[in-house]
Amino acid sequence: MILNGVCVIWRGWIDLQRLDGMGCLEYDDERAQHEDALAQAAFEEARRRTRDFEDRDRSHREDLEPRRQHDSSGSNMANADDHKMR
Repeated sequence: MILNGVCVIWRGWIDLQRLDGMGCLEYDDERAQHEDALAQAAFEEARRRTRDFEDRDRSHREDLEPRRQHDSSGSNMANADDHKMR
């Protein structure tokens, strides 16, 4: 079991009739290493997905930038023409 983020094994006995017993918790090094490997893999996957998202977002923004510049220059000319008509 994992208790407060630490892999432990409970060793002991419990009398289920009286709800009495004795036991102790022992550090489980093997399972701790396994859990650490799983956590590292999940962290690396999250980091990779974040990096992929940021790359796609940056690429998308770079694709939109020339369009924005073109649109803004065209709209400025239209506004100037609109101003002349008044």
